[in-house]
Amino acid sequence: MPLSEHEERILAEIERQLAAEDPRFVARARKRKRSGRASRVLRLRVAVALAVVGFFLLLGLVSHIAFGAAGMTLLLAGIVLGATALRERADEPHVHVPPDERT
Repeated sequence: MPLSEHEERILAEIERQLAAEDPRFVARARKRKRSGRASRVLRLRVAVALAVVGFFLLLGLVSHIAFGAAGMTLLLAGIVLGATALRERADEPHVHVPPDERT
């Protein structure tokens, strides 16, 4: 549900006050947000790698049941890991924190 213009103005004012009162907190929050984004990208890359390896194991070595089962497991693990990383990105609130004017 989108915010009304009045709510957006109130939120922007609260963000400005927070940035003015505690710039170290804002800096830590920005740093944490960047590291969260990097870990999400890493998880997406791992998910794609797992899915590709699992897919090729499943297709290439179907004659051996153990390899087929391992391939299916890796493929499903990659899909689940990728889906959770993408869901976290969609659920992440889009908050704009203005830069600290004092630095």
